[in-house]
Amino acid sequence: MKQDASVVLVDSRQAFLDAFALVLLAQRQLRLVGTALTVDAAVARGLPLGCDVVAIGLDDENRIEDLARLRAVSPDVGVVVMVEPDDEGRLSEALAWGVRGWVLRRSGVRELLEALEKVADGEAHLPAEPVRALMAAALARHPASATPARGALTPREAAVLECLAAGMTRRDVGVALGLSDNTVRTYVRRILRKLHVHSASAAVALTSQGVHVHG
Repeated sequence: MKQDASVVLVDSRQAFLDAFALVLLAQRQLRLVGTALTVDAAVARGLPLGCDVVAIGLDDENRIEDLARLRAVSPDVGVVVMVEPDDEGRLSEALAWGVRGWVLRRSGVRELLEALEKVADGEAHLPAEPVRALMAAALARHPASATPARGALTPREAAVLECLAAGMTRRDVGVALGLSDNTVRTYVRRILRKLHVHSASAAVALTSQGVHVHG
C-alpha cells in the first residue's frame, strides 16, 4: 500500500480518539495528522487538506450529510465511516457521498486499520452482502427491457453494468460482486463489445434506454 499515508480521525468520543491515536503511532504505513470531535471542527482547522484518508464516526454529532462540507474542501480525500449495525440502511447514501470504507464500530481496531490502509491505497472496504443487496434492489426496480440490436447481456454482465451505472469504480464492483479485478475487466470488455461502444461511460448511458438480459 501507499507508504506513510496521512490520516485524520473525526469522532465525538474523545476517549476513542486518544486510544486510536496511540494505535496509529505503532503503524509504519499510517501517519496521524490530526483529530477532531466533529467534521465541522476538522474542516475549520483545515485537517482534510492534502490528507489521504479521513475516518469519521457517524452519530448524532457527525452525520452522513456533513460529508458535503468535507467534500467541498477536499473532494478527493478517501473517506472511511465507522457505523452502528442499524446504519446499514444508509449505505446507499454513504456511497453516493463517495464513502470508500464502511466499518462497524464493534468490529474492532484490526478492521478499521485494514479499511484505512485499503482506502489510502485507492481500494474500497465495503460490506459485501449489503452492497450486493443494493445492486439486487436496483435491478429489481429497473428491469432491463429488450433492445436486441444492442446485443444481449448475461445476468452477470448486466449486474456489472448496473454497478457501474450506480457510480461504483471497477474495484468497488469487484467487492460488491465477489469478483477479481481481472474478471471485472473481462466483463467490461464483453459489455463494450456487445453494446458496440468504446467506453464504460458510454455503456452506462445506454442503461437509461434498457438492455436486454438473457439467462
